[in-house]
Amino acid sequence: MTNRSNFFGLSLRDLDILRRLLAERSVSGVASQLGQSQPSISATLRRLRDIFGDPLLVRSGQRMVLTDRGMMISAQVDSLVDGFVELLESDETFDPATSERTIRIAAATSFEFFLVPHLIAELHKVSPGCKLELSVPTLQSGVETERETGGLDAIIGNWPVPPPHLKHMPLANSELACLVCMSHPLPAGTRLTLDDYVQLNHISPSPPQDLSISPIDGMLLRLGLERRVVVSVPDYSVIPQLLPDTDYAFTVGRRYADHAVRGGRLKQLVMPEELSVMAFYLLWHERSQSSRYHRWLRETIRRLVRERDVLAVPEPYLISAGL
Repeated sequence: MTNRSNFFGLSLRDLDILRRLLAERSVSGVASQLGQSQPSISATLRRLRDIFGDPLLVRSGQRMVLTDRGMMISAQVDSLVDGFVELLESDETFDPATSERTIRIAAATSFEFFLVPHLIAELHKVSPGCKLELSVPTLQSGVETERETGGLDAIIGNWPVPPPHLKHMPLANSELACLVCMSHPLPAGTRLTLDDYVQLNHISPSPPQDLSISPIDGMLLRLGLERRVVVSVPDYSVIPQLLPDTDYAFTVGRRYADHAVRGGRLKQLVMPEELSVMAFYLLWHERSQSSRYHRWLRETIRRLVRERDVLAVPEPYLISAGL
């Protein structure tokens, strides 16, 4: 019991060195990071090996690799150290320039694709010590539960109606368009009716089990309708490449569609009036309303959306797509 009560002699410094060693897999690299001598880090590694009863790192040829036990510990030590950092970092003294928090955001796929390059550039500039973890909100990921337990710092959603138990603010509206291949029988620019639209064969970035929180399928449900989703693909950016030589349709922001058709293989159809606009909004829990950290994060996201052209197609996509 004595070992448990004193955490087997482990200090926060030891845990930080352990995390760095398992990530860097180099004693000299960690020593350089911390401005310490290699013998000092090596001594800590020997003690960690004794505590855990495992080598943790072993040599394989010219490099160090994790043991099975080291891999298991590596998966847990990051969140453990991050938790201590957030516990010790007073909200009143939060400073983005020195913070080492892990920022966790769940963002709708269709918005994450556009916002992320701006957000990463901004965090690199104003908060270089922070880490960013992004996920896609799904029913299976337990978004509501994670928000209740503080697992997520913010959600960027595009459901037809924001969940009533969360606070929210509008971020942006996006006009929608329907992309199909050039050989599709409907002429470019055809104004679709709701009946036309639901009869098309659709590709969607939303998994079938999450259609109720898909912006398009959610709007259709409110109208008592359902479309035919024949392919679900999680990677939003790859879907336009799947349309040529098929009769599939992809519903997307109009500005994205404007770029996609420049390659000459796709054309646009005009969405039904009832489905012509998709709204994005930022959500957070009441508990985070007055938090200095969360206020900074929300204002950063809102400012980026307001000041940057976040719905423009990112330049790397234009280059790779040849647009």
